[in-house]
Amino acid sequence: MAFYNREKARRSFFNTVGFRAISQIATMLSYIVLVRGLSEQSFGVLNLLYAVIPVISTVASLGLEQTLRRFQPEYLRIGNAPAAAWLLRVVTVARLASTALIVALVLLGWNVVAPLFQLGAYRADFLFFSVLVLLYFQARILEFAAASHMLHRYSVGSTAIFSITKLVAYLVLAWRHELTLRGAIFADTIAYGLAYVFLLAAYHYNTHAGSTQVAYKPPPEERKRLWRYALFNNFNDAGSILLYVQTDNLFIAALMNPIAVGAYSFYTRLNAMVSNLTPIRLFEAVVQPLFFAIPPEDAAVRAPRYFTLLLNCSLIMQLPIIAYATVYHHEIVAVLFGGKFLEVSWLMAIIFAFGATSNVISLPVTYVAQYEEKAGTILLSQAFGIYQIVAMIALVSVMGLYGAAIATGTFHLFRNLFVWRKVRDRARWLNFRAVATWTGLIWGGAILICYALKAALPPNPIVAMACGGVVCALGVLLYVRSPAICASDRELLGKLFHGREARWMRGLGLLPEPGHVP
Repeated sequence: MAFYNREKARRSFFNTVGFRAISQIATMLSYIVLVRGLSEQSFGVLNLLYAVIPVISTVASLGLEQTLRRFQPEYLRIGNAPAAAWLLRVVTVARLASTALIVALVLLGWNVVAPLFQLGAYRADFLFFSVLVLLYFQARILEFAAASHMLHRYSVGSTAIFSITKLVAYLVLAWRHELTLRGAIFADTIAYGLAYVFLLAAYHYNTHAGSTQVAYKPPPEERKRLWRYALFNNFNDAGSILLYVQTDNLFIAALMNPIAVGAYSFYTRLNAMVSNLTPIRLFEAVVQPLFFAIPPEDAAVRAPRYFTLLLNCSLIMQLPIIAYATVYHHEIVAVLFGGKFLEVSWLMAIIFAFGATSNVISLPVTYVAQYEEKAGTILLSQAFGIYQIVAMIALVSVMGLYGAAIATGTFHLFRNLFVWRKVRDRARWLNFRAVATWTGLIWGGAILICYALKAALPPNPIVAMACGGVVCALGVLLYVRSPAICASDRELLGKLFHGREARWMRGLGLLPEPGHVP
């Protein structure tokens, strides 16, 4: 039986849906507690500390995580479990060492670097935070490895454990009036620790890791292939530091202040939570090993179809979110978050709109480039980071946080279009014209209707948001039945979802009726 097959994929999809739903609900609730409980200054500092994670991720990368995610599925597909286990061991040890080294260097140079970002007084807090950083990367590696083994009930289940633990800890701290900066750090550290222990136990139990501890040694040509891929991705990761939205916080801290960091982080974090609802993000851990396991002889046909499916299905969620945020950004912040950072609520609509580039386009384009081992193309795309630095400095001084959002959004747009152009033979969007046409008709019309309802109804934010939800829900029903979801998409979804869930998916219009030939 093939290691990657339709039934395993289907089971992984449903495990992912269930645990992601729990995780997202707990994450949203914990975020509401955190935003309401922390002062604006502490909230900004916490997000500045979290901005250190992408710095470490890129500077100490060594291309390890990308190499693990690219080659473990390939080894498992051909039945070479010892090679997959060997690769995990190498990546785990190397990542721990590189992360610990960078954390130590940051602590040694704290008095020089931290004042640039107005963090000089928070060295002790970063010392506690460094434990969280180590746990974060070790858990992340195990999560990737479990996903490669199609153990998504555990890899995604660990995120549910993490989110629920954080929510409980935040609620206890808020109830005791102890939800401070350091309290939030301790709560997150405990959550990452529990997730790591759970993943470690689940991985060893389900993969019988002890039985694969053989003296595997890759042949010279394979070792050279791995080193070449890791080397390119090391430079890719180093250059991709600007891809992380948390890095924007460092610019904003240097150019403005921690309170501005808090406001910007608030809206970018909302965008991150929204992006986790899109299929490409929701099922990333399932899709990636399946994509990289495509046999080379089938890639010319299957890669464009998978690429189109990922884009079109993600837009089903992304487009109504953009439309809703465009009309109701003020009401969302006022009702759910007590009006904190309300004065810049238009940031939500701007960041969500630009988020379509990173939430929908980025991963499918990158998958194709990684599948073809075009790490050099991804590396070259990082040159657009020069544009972002210049745009950030220029626009923040003129437009404040709105300038930061525009600088980062256009950077992601230009970079992804560049990579897309280089892999366009495989990364073909099969129904682009239909998507563009129906997006304008349906979602442009939905925005106009929502604004009309706001003007006609009494000024009650809850009523307005409820009416907007109904309009966007109807828009989704129209959209999924339109040519924006092409015949190839419906066929692939029909092959994957053929159980009891197929009935309601047909009712929504996503799947063709039985016997229908597209």
